Amino acid sequence: MSQSVEWSGLPEELVDEIAGRLFSKVELHRVRSICKPWRSASSIHKRYPKRHNRNRVRVLSPFSNIKPCLLSPAAFFRVFLSSCRNKGWLIKTQDVSETRSETRKKLLHPLSRVPMDSSQQTLDLLEYTVSEIHQSYDVHKYHKTSYNFARVVLTDKFVFGVNDKEEIWWCNNEESNDDNNNVWTRVSDEEAEYFSDIIVHKGQIYALDLNSAIWWISLSELEIFQYGPSTPMDYYEFDDCKDKRLVEFCGELCIIHRFCKTFRVRRVDVERTTGFKVYKMNMELVEWVEVKSLGDNAFVMATDSCFSVVSSDYYGCLENAIYFTEEKDVNNVNVFKLGDGSVTNLVESSENCFHMFYPPFV
Repeated sequence: MSQSVEWSGLPEELVDEIAGRLFSKVELHRVRSICKPWRSASSIHKRYPKRHNRNRVRVLSPFSNIKPCLLSPAAFFRVFLSSCRNKGWLIKTQDVSETRSETRKKLLHPLSRVPMDSSQQTLDLLEYTVSEIHQSYDVHKYHKTSYNFARVVLTDKFVFGVNDKEEIWWCNNEESNDDNNNVWTRVSDEEAEYFSDIIVHKGQIYALDLNSAIWWISLSELEIFQYGPSTPMDYYEFDDCKDKRLVEFCGELCIIHRFCKTFRVRRVDVERTTGFKVYKMNMELVEWVEVKSLGDNAFVMATDSCFSVVSSDYYGCLENAIYFTEEKDVNNVNVFKLGDGSVTNLVESSENCFHMFYPPFV
């Protein structure tokens, strides 16, 4: 049985790694105040490149035109009162350069990349604690128009993206002047040319094809190989399954199916989400099984990423639920309850289950 290690006994390089992932200098001061070994292992004068690089916009090689494009990161944070750590809010921000050395954070709608109309109130980092929980990416043209990638993921060396034509492309993540080694290249296989999602899971790249089969992309060969069978689907579900996503849940890779139907609203056909199904792999039987309950967890299904949260960590967050937006109304939050199969809309609801997305300082 392994022995427990006191906080003060952690290796200096691990403390330094923790310090490099903090949100602000205020958090760094909090870490340094824990004990003397932590204070000596982390410096307020040191420049932590991981913290700097994680959210910075970087130049990539041209995609479908002659001008270079930009990798645009956004970050999800859990914000909570320092005096009340058990509950918090979920916000999404993007760094905006003011000068070469200064940036400010722009609030985005948590389930899209649309800027929020926020107050000019300053967030007091002595009163609130901010912890980064997830990142998402997009690829922009130089004049900030998106290439409409469905999903973009990042590794140490490469950028991968599923574009609006459901194709996977990659390019070098390192800013290089060598055009021959830094071009966008398509990834495909004879059996799978088109994909709906891509994800980094335990340091590996996985993609989901249109038949709901998972593929693995070798980072050494930059080729794609089938990783598992397709998820089961009844014949009457094929036409209604409009979106398929990958998500990490309790350390495992899961697949989400979104089902939609078209309704006639004021003489206009409107497509709306009617339900979801979640699948995970049974490793013994090598087959997908449906997940009936997420326990004390919820999925946040943003337009540019999908991840899980612990419901009890957020104000009003429902457990065993999926938060999402509709394609034609990305600013309106909806929640699907796996327990009873119902969908609740923010605009039409008086429930506080959306409180997690609207902190008091916004």
